[in-house]
Amino acid sequence: MDAAEDRTGRHDDRDTRRALLHAATFVFADRGFDAATLREVTRAAGANIAAVNYHFRSKDELLRLTLEQCLGPLNAARLGAMKACEGDPQPTLRTVLRAIVAPLVELSLDERGGRAAIRLMLQTKALPRTLTNEIFAEQFDELHRLSRRMLQRVAPELGEAQIALRYEYIRGAILHIVADLDPNARRMPGLEDIQDHVSNSALIDDIISFCETGFSTSD
Repeated sequence: MDAAEDRTGRHDDRDTRRALLHAATFVFADRGFDAATLREVTRAAGANIAAVNYHFRSKDELLRLTLEQCLGPLNAARLGAMKACEGDPQPTLRTVLRAIVAPLVELSLDERGGRAAIRLMLQTKALPRTLTNEIFAEQFDELHRLSRRMLQRVAPELGEAQIALRYEYIRGAILHIVADLDPNARRMPGLEDIQDHVSNSALIDDIISFCETGFSTSD
């Protein structure tokens, strides 16, 4: 094999690997990890079972790398926003909440693959297993620690346990909203027009205002 053929082979391998990861995101998100089959993934990717075995060795490893590919950019965006707050000499509760809320909601509204990534994340959170728990810890533990630290900084009157609990309330509200934003989700009666026509920026601002009011409420 000459050098040109070797480069072509490596390029084809990378293309196949990318195609399998892209297909796995949508197949796992739509079918769920347990119900989805590798044949469905390979069919969507235009590849074969041998390619999965070559690149990933197992279905679990394919899930691991698919989740890392989906969660990595989200984690980087959220961590970057939170570190920008950390560098602000006078951060406000609203700017900290924006760093928590905006990246996740923006990704859930991204039709180019972000929605599938969020759907996959919600699927794996709803059906936890040791593998996915490890992945979420690797991706998000630093973010959660920094987020709680920044919330403590802008709300020093609250105790550590209160900060942790209210942070969980915020995360729960956001995850519920992004689940409802999925086009495949059932439309809540009375909210159909709002869900279909509200602007992304207005939606994010409204979620932040809701969280800000709840977080600021004293016992």
